[in-house]
Amino acid sequence: MQDIFDGSLRDKFFEILFYADKNIVSNELDKIFEELIAMREICEQKGISNTEILSFKSTNPQGLQDGLNDLYIGLSGEILSQNE
Repeated sequence: MQDIFDGSLRDKFFEILFYADKNIVSNELDKIFEELIAMREICEQKGISNTEILSFKSTNPQGLQDGLNDLYIGLSGEILSQNE
């Protein structure tokens, strides 16, 4: 039996995606994509360029990794709670 804590959060997230109900996964990914689109529109309205976004990403790698980990945990929880 594989330990639930083995591997990275990213690995566990993709394992959950693989085994979870396809409709649940699709719905949760749609929510993320809608949020991404909204954020892109807001950035465009506020005059935030792609260059500024790339600069932020390159100067804040740990913040991005922490955010990704939070996203993996949150999405995994949403998918697992609906997949029971």
